Amino acid sequence: MKSNKDMERILASINKSLKTNITFGNAESLHMDRISTGMPAFDQMLGGGLPRQSVVELFGYQSSGKTYLAQRAIAYAQSQGMTCAFIDAEYSYDPEWASVVGVDVENLAVSRPDNGEIALDILLALCEAEVDLVVLDSIAALLPTAEAAGNMDDQFMGVHARLMNKLFRKLPPVNKKTSVVLINQIRAGIGGYIVRDALPGGKGQEFFSRIMVRVKRGESIREEGFNIDARTEKNKTHMPNLTCSVPFYYSGQVDEVAELFSVAIDLGVITRSGPKYSYEETSAVGRENFINLLKEDDDLLGKVKLLVEKEL
Repeated sequence: MKSNKDMERILASINKSLKTNITFGNAESLHMDRISTGMPAFDQMLGGGLPRQSVVELFGYQSSGKTYLAQRAIAYAQSQGMTCAFIDAEYSYDPEWASVVGVDVENLAVSRPDNGEIALDILLALCEAEVDLVVLDSIAALLPTAEAAGNMDDQFMGVHARLMNKLFRKLPPVNKKTSVVLINQIRAGIGGYIVRDALPGGKGQEFFSRIMVRVKRGESIREEGFNIDARTEKNKTHMPNLTCSVPFYYSGQVDEVAELFSVAIDLGVITRSGPKYSYEETSAVGRENFINLLKEDDDLLGKVKLLVEKEL
């Protein structure tokens, strides 16, 4: 029976001869680093933020908040001094709106590629250059070269899926630091007795993505916006099938206190009994009333925020 020291010698010999990187035990290189999104509830659902060296996919129907969540993550990463890039395959990026959300548009790398192959080559190059966060919006909008060169009535079965599968195979060896966020749309499945939602780009994304988040439009916030409901349908880094809600306002402004309140409820920092919300001796009837208390009392807000950060 070989001892640990024997194994270390064997692995050192293999690494030297094959120029590889086999590790032994709980090596530091295996530890997962994460990038916070700046949204406490979303970070909690993911397991602490967006994992580096990983692919996270956000998918959902139109106007559900997918791009908003990605741009919020970019804005917070930039505030922490990180480098970010946005690959705009949909040609829908608006710097004025992005700046309202909080993105530093002057320090954001933006690309509008002519076809899908160029878009994915750019993504690979950005990962190789160790950019911290790269967002691709969206998989569904990627146009393979063969499709671009063909006529409208030509059929290209599976070309989109093969393109994405090649990306997923080429990405791991070059991605040493980057968190990749892929946005995708939902299509109706065709054929069969059971109609299920389908994602453009083939089935490979469901296997290669480390986290898959389904995003949908939740309940309205008066006439001001709506809640973005998110659920981790797959998570290889944390407990799956967790949910969260992030408020979205039509003005684009971010309500950090409302987001803090939501995660404080989930963590039990603020307790609820019917319509009444309480923290220690402070209480109010109704969600909006307690949020207003937090906004008016900096000391109360600081205590709640500190406890939430400890729990996260």
